[in-house]
Amino acid sequence: MMLEDTSDSELIRRYLDNAPHAFDVLYGRYKRQLYAYLNRLIPGQSAVVDDIFQQTWIKAIRNLEEYRDSQKFLAWLMRISHNLAIDYFRRSRRRSMEIELDDERMLYSEKNQPWESLDNKELAGALEKCILKLNETQREVFLLRQEEMSFKEIAHIQNTSINTALGRMQYALRNLRNCMCGWDI
Repeated sequence: MMLEDTSDSELIRRYLDNAPHAFDVLYGRYKRQLYAYLNRLIPGQSAVVDDIFQQTWIKAIRNLEEYRDSQKFLAWLMRISHNLAIDYFRRSRRRSMEIELDDERMLYSEKNQPWESLDNKELAGALEKCILKLNETQREVFLLRQEEMSFKEIAHIQNTSINTALGRMQYALRNLRNCMCGWDI
């Protein structure tokens, strides 16, 4: 059996049993998803993303013995990178601006949805800019859902309850809707 066809837990066991190539397979499986996640979580700061990406893998290697097969390896990795990103934000004392909820803007007409007149490229650009305006926790929940993570996994990554993760997603969607409704077409 080739290592590429081996389960994550088996690869981890083999790596811990002194088979370094097993970790290379794990790294190859998840490096793109993790790097894309970090780039979207910390946009425009490639040096910081690179640093947290490397720190995540180093920390994962050091803590592989603590990994439990009851969770997905990718979710475990993202939890590590999430914690490192939070540490970075705390150290740098930089906080994303909170979007104020404006109740009147939320009362939009379903018939008048401004994004209907945008082409796909414009829509994607507008949505990306609106995603960047979300606060850190809302943006992270939204991006993790884009990666097809369950709310249970997101709650675990963010070290919160499922209800909090669901609430953050609800606020993220409202804020995105508000932003898109206010988009200058």
